[in-house]
Amino acid sequence: MLVHVVMFRFKNRTQEQAEALKARLMTLPPVIDQIKSYEIGINIVESARAYDVVLISKFDDMESMQEYQVHPDHQAVLAYVREVTDSIVAADYYE
Repeated sequence: MLVHVVMFRFKNRTQEQAEALKARLMTLPPVIDQIKSYEIGINIVESARAYDVVLISKFDDMESMQEYQVHPDHQAVLAYVREVTDSIVAADYYE
C-alpha cells in the first residue's frame, strides 16, 4: 500500500480556510476509485512551524496515485489549494 502524506499551510491561516479545504478534499473519495483510504486532520496546536491541514491517503501502488493526481476533480481542488496556500509539503512511502 502506498501512503501519500500532504501538509498545507494557508496564507491567512484561518479555521474557516481549513474547514473549506477539508470539505473540498472530502468530495474526492466518492469520485476517485483509486483512493483506498483518506484521512484529513486540522491542526490543533498553533505554532510558527506548524501546518494547518494534513491529508493522509492510501493507494494500491504508484500508478494508482498518479491516476489520482491527474484526475480532473483532484486538479480542481489543487487549483484552489494553490490560491489559498503559501506552502505545501508531501512525502510518499510504502507501508
